[in-house]
Amino acid sequence: MTLFVEKISKNLVFYTFLFIAVFGMQACSSMATKSDKKEQKLSRISEEINYSPVRGISPRYSKDAQLIYLLLLAEISAQRGALPVSVSAYLKASQLTTDPKIAERATRVASFARDYKSALKAAERWAVLQPRNLDAHHSLVILYLRNKLLDKAVQEVDIVLKLTDKSKIQGFGHLIALLSNESDKGMVLSLMNKVVTKYNNNANANFAYARLALQFRKYTIARQQVERALELKPDFDAAKSLLARVQMIQGETDKALANMKALVEKNRDSVLHRASYARLLAIAKRYDKALVQFKMVLDKNPDNADIVYAIALLTLEQRKLKTSEKYFLKLLSMRKRTLEAYFYLGTIAEKYKKNKKAIEWYKKIRHGQNRVNAIIRIAQLYAKQGNIKAAREYLHSLHGRDSGLSVRLYVVEIDILSKAKKYDAAMGVANKALDNFPDNIDLLYARSLLAEKSDNLDRSEADLRKILQKEPDNVHALNALGYTLADKTQRFSEAYGYIKRAVELAPDEPAILDSMGWVLYRMGKMSESVRFLRKALKILQDDEIAAHLGEVLWVLGQKKEANRILSKALKLVPDSVHVKEVLKRFKK
Repeated sequence: MTLFVEKISKNLVFYTFLFIAVFGMQACSSMATKSDKKEQKLSRISEEINYSPVRGISPRYSKDAQLIYLLLLAEISAQRGALPVSVSAYLKASQLTTDPKIAERATRVASFARDYKSALKAAERWAVLQPRNLDAHHSLVILYLRNKLLDKAVQEVDIVLKLTDKSKIQGFGHLIALLSNESDKGMVLSLMNKVVTKYNNNANANFAYARLALQFRKYTIARQQVERALELKPDFDAAKSLLARVQMIQGETDKALANMKALVEKNRDSVLHRASYARLLAIAKRYDKALVQFKMVLDKNPDNADIVYAIALLTLEQRKLKTSEKYFLKLLSMRKRTLEAYFYLGTIAEKYKKNKKAIEWYKKIRHGQNRVNAIIRIAQLYAKQGNIKAAREYLHSLHGRDSGLSVRLYVVEIDILSKAKKYDAAMGVANKALDNFPDNIDLLYARSLLAEKSDNLDRSEADLRKILQKEPDNVHALNALGYTLADKTQRFSEAYGYIKRAVELAPDEPAILDSMGWVLYRMGKMSESVRFLRKALKILQDDEIAAHLGEVLWVLGQKKEANRILSKALKLVPDSVHVKEVLKRFKK
């Protein structure tokens, strides 16, 4: 942090030198007598905040000197990480001057230190000194919320709105941006509820409330508020677009698309509405229609990287690899979204079986959200090429200070060795990892799966139970323990209990539905088993789920359908061990 002293009387320069001279002599004296004494602790310095450093001069100059002292103390403390001292000094300094910059600085430092009471005092001082400064009033809205002073926050919102345009459109826009990142979403929604009550005939208020509710995933509130906005202002196009998004989320796909299409036809030149329509079509998996709309947007905005990226992703989803590759390469030529482009170009190279090229693309990703995934893919590609040693050496080279990354690297190494059926080596890595990161959930889970594969059921069960001791509602552990007990033991009732809880927590997770179908099959409840397995396979076309459903249908005598399901699964995964094992058993 830099020293922040502006617009202060020129006389303060003189008193700064005087301050340094007086305290400099004291410091030199101290150093002369105790040369090895450590620097005085800032916590002790903080006791001097109320001390006027220069005595025996006029009150005005004494006040100026104290101000300089407080500012120096505040900055030095901040630089050394003693934020409470810095906050206290800045807060006192803000009361000694009419310079709003000091009050602003005090507000920001206190907010950074999460001392919201002090920040509020500073912001109130700032607003007194600059009553028309929007930033000051924006800070007050947030700080009243963080101090749970809801009515005060409402009053401050009123001031913010009065300082903006007459229609309040800009003001409510500022409010959305201001409140969208607040962690206490309940307080934000309570504030907006009071605001719309006060501005009950202003559609912009309801629209702002709807926008925030949608962002906070409160879809019922969002729907109510956006519909109210349209009652007040039927031609409110932004509200119509928002309503379509809410309808899509609530499962009213056809209605959402029809409303958005009508909006696009009304505003044919609106890039924003057409892009929104294209995104809704993509969400509805109407990819061809979405692509048409995105290309129409791109024709009018050829340099819009977000649209190029959307088309690249959409064509990749459609498995139009050459087209997708072209658009990702275009992003590179535009020097936009390069990290995302590298990642997906690597994905495309993999699909072309060009593993060496894929590794080259992935290695270009040095940071960003895809870095870890790229690292994992590189290691997996080395392993896929049969070079387990290279995969492990690559992973080992990346271990460092980032403990979160190290855990992921260990999990990947365990998985690679497990798939290569090098179970002893994998267990060695798992044990070493847990020595370094005791009781880590991800590592315990990885070791439990490994132990199950090597028929060490006691180890597997112990690790899963340890996870559940720490996280009783960990769905992955519940599912894994339930499935293991159902598949490897006769403890069906116990297995059913774990899987039932997992289903309650994640009712649409195909792996969990598959486990429920399997335990019901093992318990002899065939019709219930089929129902769960069909639902799982409908959500995810997976060879193991297909193998389970095929087996149950075969036992029920429905061999024709069983054959159809198993054959389809083999087309998707020609080397499926699960499907081949079922076919081998039942076609003897």
